Amino acid sequence: MILERLGADFALCRRVADPTDVPRPRDLLITTGRRAQALSEPAPAVAGAAAPIWLCVHGQDFQELRSRLRELGVHYLVNSAVDQESLRLLIEMLLHDRREQRVVARLPVGVEVTLRHGKQVEFAKLLDLSRTGARLRTKALFSVGDRLEFELPLELCGGGLECLSGRVARVELGGGRAAKMGCSVGVELDPLTAEAAAALGAILCGTHPATRISALANPRERERRRAERRAYRRRIAALAASDAGTPRVVLGHDLSVSGIRIARQPGLRKGIRIALGLYGADSGAPLTLEAEVVADHGPRGLGLAFRNASESQLRALAKLVAALPLLESLDGETGSGGGVVLSRVMPQKA
Repeated sequence: MILERLGADFALCRRVADPTDVPRPRDLLITTGRRAQALSEPAPAVAGAAAPIWLCVHGQDFQELRSRLRELGVHYLVNSAVDQESLRLLIEMLLHDRREQRVVARLPVGVEVTLRHGKQVEFAKLLDLSRTGARLRTKALFSVGDRLEFELPLELCGGGLECLSGRVARVELGGGRAAKMGCSVGVELDPLTAEAAAALGAILCGTHPATRISALANPRERERRRAERRAYRRRIAALAASDAGTPRVVLGHDLSVSGIRIARQPGLRKGIRIALGLYGADSGAPLTLEAEVVADHGPRGLGLAFRNASESQLRALAKLVAALPLLESLDGETGSGGGVVLSRVMPQKA
């Protein structure tokens, strides 16, 4: 298994009857197409942490399926016919770039191409591709600065894109068993026409029908939406240690799945933890969450991050946030105070 060879820590879940029993993924979630539609939405990430990247492997590929998986939040669709090397490269890049907190800009392609260097013609494998570069594996030897041109396979051609060219920027010679597979050549691509650039963008962005690995969504964009702040102009009854049991009313400003901003209050400072009871539009029981003061925004209030939230709490919080209006201004709307948030100060953790 690829994950074992990469030394990744993973849990394998087979024939899970209840999708809610699937453990919360930390970095990467891999499912089949059928399981993805049954799961609907992966368990949310711990508050303050990046959402996991979702990779779906399926035997069929058509635009309706891609659209459905995009709606569910899947980031990558992988056709089950893809070669193992390309799948390994994808998983390796996702895990590595996630640790480095970088957006994956490259896409494993895994197709055979015809490579030209002057009058020299070679066959090579296009390992991965981006808007500005490509990486190929070939048994021919090239030097940094060499100019190369390679033809794309017919299924990826169209829209003014038939071949790519550029200069060799990096050469990596394989050692041991890898030496038999040739060397890896990194190419800095020449600028493209607007039409060809659009065709390349379709390959990279998951709208080209012939790709076996399709990027359906930007993981960082989904993370940004999950942390999107919503207007939460509601009164907060905050009980500080110096309040002698009598809560004081303060004003909440905005709320997201990772935290809340409230008006400044004496006695609340960075590092103090409080328990917040968040009320939604209904009159049901409050959602109680632990929060820590993590930022002092001066006259704009205090920023609190949620801590130690359970999966059920995160789901309820996401539902509450989704029902709130988008935040248009940090300092404009004052709100009607349509709900009350009760809180108490918890002991500060070292």
